[in-house]
Amino acid sequence: MKWLLRRCTRCGRYTLRRDKCPVCGGPVRVPHPPRFSPEDRYIRYRYLMKKQSGEIPE
Repeated sequence: MKWLLRRCTRCGRYTLRRDKCPVCGGPVRVPHPPRFSPEDRYIRYRYLMKKQSGEIPE
Protein backbone atom coordinates (compact mmCIF):
# COMPACT_ATOMS: atom_id res chain seq x y z
CA MET A 1 0.00 0.00 0.00
CA LYS A 2 1.35 3.39 -0.96
CA TRP A 3 1.02 6.34 1.39
CA LEU A 4 -0.75 9.25 -0.26
CA LEU A 5 -0.34 11.84 2.47
CA ARG A 6 2.82 13.96 2.47
CA ARG A 7 4.08 16.64 4.85
CA CYS A 8 6.11 19.71 4.00
CA THR A 9 9.47 19.86 5.75
CA ARG A 10 9.47 23.68 5.82
CA CYS A 11 5.99 24.77 6.92
CA GLY A 12 4.64 21.47 8.27
CA ARG A 13 1.43 21.46 6.23
CA TYR A 14 -0.03 18.24 4.87
CA THR A 15 -0.67 17.73 1.16
CA LEU A 16 -1.37 15.05 -1.42
CA ARG A 17 1.18 16.41 -3.89
CA ARG A 18 4.35 14.39 -4.32
CA ASP A 19 6.79 16.95 -5.68
CA LYS A 20 6.53 20.11 -3.54
CA CYS A 21 4.36 21.98 -1.07
CA PRO A 22 1.61 24.01 -2.77
CA VAL A 23 1.84 26.75 -0.11
CA CYS A 24 5.56 27.45 0.35
CA GLY A 25 7.16 25.31 -2.39
CA GLY A 26 9.25 23.30 0.08
CA PRO A 27 10.11 19.62 -0.23
CA VAL A 28 7.58 17.06 1.00
CA ARG A 29 8.08 13.64 2.57
CA VAL A 30 6.00 10.79 3.98
CA PRO A 31 5.12 11.61 7.62
CA HIS A 32 4.65 7.99 8.70
CA PRO A 33 7.48 6.08 10.42
CA PRO A 34 8.84 2.95 8.74
CA ARG A 35 7.32 -0.38 9.70
CA PHE A 36 8.86 -2.15 12.67
CA SER A 37 10.03 -5.73 12.45
CA PRO A 38 11.55 -7.67 15.36
CA GLU A 39 13.69 -9.56 12.83
CA ASP A 40 15.29 -6.38 11.49
CA ARG A 41 18.78 -7.22 10.25
CA TYR A 42 20.00 -3.63 10.10
CA ILE A 43 18.94 -2.31 13.52
CA ARG A 44 22.52 -2.43 14.77
CA TYR A 45 23.75 -0.16 11.98
CA ARG A 46 20.92 2.35 12.42
CA TYR A 47 21.61 2.45 16.15
CA LEU A 48 25.31 3.14 15.54
CA MET A 49 24.50 5.90 13.02
CA LYS A 50 22.14 7.60 15.49
CA LYS A 51 24.71 7.29 18.27
CA GLN A 52 27.44 8.85 16.10
CA SER A 53 25.19 11.71 15.01
CA GLY A 54 24.30 12.55 18.61
CA GLU A 55 20.61 11.63 18.49
CA ILE A 56 21.19 9.01 21.22
CA PRO A 57 23.17 10.10 24.28
CA GLU A 58 26.08 7.90 25.27
